Formats: sequence, C-alpha cells, structure tokens
Amino acid sequence: MILKEVVPFTLSHWKIVFAAVSFNLLFEYSMRGVNNLVADPLLPLFLFLVYFPYFTILEDFITKYRLKDYNIVIAGFFFGTAFTLFVPATQFVEPQALGINWTAFLFVNIFWWGTIQGVLTFYIATRLFPETGTINYSPAQKTILIITLILVGLLYRISIQLNMPQAPQIRPEAYLAIATILVITAFIFRKTIPKHAAAMPQRGGKIIDLTSALTILLFLFCAVFLTQDHTQINVHSVNATATRIVTL
Repeated sequence: MILKEVVPFTLSHWKIVFAAVSFNLLFEYSMRGVNNLVADPLLPLFLFLVYFPYFTILEDFITKYRLKDYNIVIAGFFFGTAFTLFVPATQFVEPQALGINWTAFLFVNIFWWGTIQGVLTFYIATRLFPETGTINYSPAQKTILIITLILVGLLYRISIQLNMPQAPQIRPEAYLAIATILVITAFIFRKTIPKHAAAMPQRGGKIIDLTSALTILLFLFCAVFLTQDHTQINVHSVNATATRIVTL
C-alpha cells in the first residue's frame, strides 16, 4: 500500500474509500441481485453506513502504519468477527462447537472479510486512484466513525430480532468464544504492525489486475442476470445460483 502525503481535506481524498465502498456494495448485490434494491430499499443505506466508516478507518490505518496485506487480512478478520454479533447468520447454525459453526465462521472472516473485502478491495481502489492524498483524521472524527458503526449494527440487530424469527440465536458460549478471539486478534494485529516500514509504491501485476477485472465483471453479471431464484439464507435475502457462483 502507498503512504501518501497528508494534505488538507477535499472530497477527492475520499476517492479510495468510496471506491472500496462501491466494490463491496457490488459484492453484496452480486448475491442479492439488483431487484433487491426495490424489494429492500433501505438496505443500501445500512450497508453504506457500515462500509463507509469501516473502510475510512482501515484506509487511515493502511496509510499511517504502512500495513501489509497480511495486516489487512487480520483487520478484516477482526471486524468480521465483531460484526457477527450484530448480524448473526450462518456462523451460528449447526454443526457447532462452542456455539459457532467454525467452517462458516473462518470462511467468511478470512476469505470474504480478509481477502475480498480487505486486500482485493484496497488493491482495486488504490489502482483506480493512486494519487489521492491522505486525510489526517482527528480523534473526534475517528470516534464518530466508530460510534456510527456500533449504532448502525445495534439498529440492525434490533431489526433482526423483531422481524426475523428464523434468525440464528447466539448461545452464551459463543459470546465468550468471540470475545476471546477478538482479544487475541487485536493482540496479533498490534504486534504485527510494521515497525519503521519504508513507504513503497504499489506495484500492479497483470495476473492480479486480470483477476480484479474478472471479479468485477462476474459480480456485475450475477447482480444483473442471475436474479430469478430468490431464497432466504438465515437473515440474508439472496439469489441461490448467484450465491453459489460467488462463493465458489
């Protein structure tokens, strides 16, 4: 990742964050389908209010501490783990150990939050906007972003409890397991932050550029054309074929 010069704030300096948010909304709707925009018009707002604060904070960490790809995977794993408490889904269905379906838990938090919604997201965003500068956020601004994440998560959890009786329930031992995982993950993240790492320009590669382009095209195809086999998976309204393709 590129450590850019801190410059006075303008809207253009959020280009990387907006690109990250846009890619992840595309990821969401590759499985939900564009028809879900009509069926659930408030969901894009909720998703934006989750992704925008998260990617703003993560982009700040990337540029300030010169994070490596593995640091981003760890950060994504931490956030994905924490957010399971607000959006209980496949991670809490049977089979379980300590109240968690570990196959789903590890898959979503490593391959989705860590890789696709972390490393690939910021690779694409910084390839699109390599010279946007960095905003020097104040502690108050960062606090507002974190509070926004928590409040939106709580509102969504309340909505799930009231409107989705089929949603998986989180068992007491799962709360303890997740709390332990979060503490360990935060410790690992802190210990692996690069010390005195030199700023290095991002080097694009033909293979990863092609992979990125094909991923975007695949997401667009699924979102637009694979919208006819609607199904409900726990708390998520998705299209079955698109979800299978995206997961694979």
